Amino acid sequence: MNIIKSLLIAVVVIVSLNQALTKQAHAVADPNAIYTITVWKIHPGKHVEFIKYMKEWEEVFKEINEPPMKWYRKISGDSYDFVSISPPFNYEAEKAMEAAGKKRGLPIGYNYTLKLNEFADSYTSTIVEGPQSMADLLEQVNQ
Repeated sequence: MNIIKSLLIAVVVIVSLNQALTKQAHAVADPNAIYTITVWKIHPGKHVEFIKYMKEWEEVFKEINEPPMKWYRKISGDSYDFVSISPPFNYEAEKAMEAAGKKRGLPIGYNYTLKLNEFADSYTSTIVEGPQSMADLLEQVNQ
């Protein structure tokens, strides 16, 4: 029982720290310059299906007047296939996106993730602020 209690306390501490650090990062950043960058590695032979699937979601974004992801395909380099750039998570936009997607017969919620995993070998996202020059970054340093 003590192990479970310790694990629960550890989870609460990690979640609290993550929320605090995220709020701090967002408080410093210009909200108009915050984006989510995702690096995608697609299963061999699933690229066309992935592109078609994500094109369907692009149509949903257009329908709800939200900017779709910007896509970049790899032409050389590391083992990833695509990089996407999008605004960070927006709860209201997410609800509208899911409603519009559901009307089109697209999977939503956890089913979206399950469908995505049919195409993607791996994907990872990070929140960034930019674009910025080195001079911009230097101005942000506490000297």
